[in-house]
Amino acid sequence: MAFYGLLALTAGWFTLMTWLSHQDGEHTRRTSRRLAEGLSALEHDTRALELFLRRAAHGVLFAVFSFLYAATLHTGGLPAGLFALAPAWAWADEATKRWCRGRHFSWADVARNLAGVLLGLALFAALCALLAL
Repeated sequence: MAFYGLLALTAGWFTLMTWLSHQDGEHTRRTSRRLAEGLSALEHDTRALELFLRRAAHGVLFAVFSFLYAATLHTGGLPAGLFALAPAWAWADEATKRWCRGRHFSWADVARNLAGVLLGLALFAALCALLAL
């Protein structure tokens, strides 16, 4: 039962992060601007905060996805080699943006995505070691 719950959570997160990532440029700017304005108590320079949030989103979204995906594979007893799909999507997510109006491919964003994948996997491995799974 835990496997199916994790699978649904992972699929839902993947769908959310892919939808966010593939919004057109204007919607992406509007979303990050609203978030930065909402967090303006933390940083008065909302333009700098918006830029930070746009860059950090890559790593955060991919870290959560990677953690959930690793947990799903582990819980389901699936081959660990399937995890290779996570770094592959870190690249493909950027490569498919060329078809989104106002979006473009960025190697820096691929690197941020990959950093998130590694962070999520490291956190999952640390949790497994802690719980002796």
